[in-house]
Amino acid sequence: MNGNLKVDIITFHFVNNFGGVLQAYALQKTISECFNAECEVIDYKNWFISFTDTVRLFPITSSLKEIIAGLKTMRLRFERIHMFRDFISGNCRLTKLYRNYVALKIDPPVADKYVCGSDQVWNPMLTMGVSRGYFLRFVADLNNRIAYAPSFGTDRIPKIFKTAIKKYLDGMGHLSIRERSGRELIGQLTGKQAEQLIDPTFLMDKCDWEKLGNNPRCGEEYILLYIMQRDMEVYEYARKIKEQMGIKLIEISRYGYNPGFVDECLINVGPSEFLGLFRDAKYVCTNSYHGLAFSIIFEKEFCLIPCKRFRARINNLLKLLHIETADGDDSTDRLTATYNKEYVRTTIAGERQKAINYLKKSFGLARDETHDKNC
Repeated sequence: MNGNLKVDIITFHFVNNFGGVLQAYALQKTISECFNAECEVIDYKNWFISFTDTVRLFPITSSLKEIIAGLKTMRLRFERIHMFRDFISGNCRLTKLYRNYVALKIDPPVADKYVCGSDQVWNPMLTMGVSRGYFLRFVADLNNRIAYAPSFGTDRIPKIFKTAIKKYLDGMGHLSIRERSGRELIGQLTGKQAEQLIDPTFLMDKCDWEKLGNNPRCGEEYILLYIMQRDMEVYEYARKIKEQMGIKLIEISRYGYNPGFVDECLINVGPSEFLGLFRDAKYVCTNSYHGLAFSIIFEKEFCLIPCKRFRARINNLLKLLHIETADGDDSTDRLTATYNKEYVRTTIAGERQKAINYLKKSFGLARDETHDKNC
């Protein structure tokens, strides 16, 4: 396959979620460049993901202050949707649109190999049941079904979904997973040993992400606050850090709610602006998996209070990279996560090569059939 490889990816590329969009972009870019492949993202929009994404436009919260803030900032959230769409249309190559699995099954996009993942595409709670599309059931030849680091998003699969998931896992030609807990679940269900691979955002170099970032705040020092789910404990940590550092606190905000000490709440932020804000921040405070990922990629000082809902995947990354997080002490030094940057760079480089080797083997390529110098 000398330059003729065609690969299609199916993932959560269309969501108004920074991690979802950026991991899809990174996986497509890596496959295209490392294997000189024609790579597309299948424009499949799971109905329930689309529905919940639309619902989240409205302030779904028990906090009256947050509801009021959300109603006042609706226009800005619609602007954010367009920024996401512009990023995808400008940076990703898409197939024709598929609105349901039946359409995908009847007329699937033509490719040599198909990749599902990453993100929580195997989480049945997010897709309103087990989604056949994200297990590549529309692909006839199981050897062409490749999983790249998908996630269950949990360390427990509800009993009602186990039979279907086992069947679909057995039908995968090449099996990998993102978290250790997911690897253990696959072993329990199928007896198979899935490879554990790193999130696609780590497949790209820091310099590549830096170029993609857009941030008009050149030269301005600030602490960046990014919270996936509102958590007053994270706000309290951010307040302490602001007091001790004495610089501006900027939040990438869902609804525009301000606890009273945030200097600026940014709502109409697209993926490029997200990257620019992380790239240029003096310090980051987050509870998000991809907030953690980009803090690491850009080698920032940061404070992490893991999001309680999806703590397993955050803990997995912390353990892999030997990162120790805050233990509750009031000083900035104690709040700040500690890690050896050189160790992290070396570990990520090794994980990146492991991922490339897995894809090479899954694609059926010879040892020398990669094309990018970083592959």
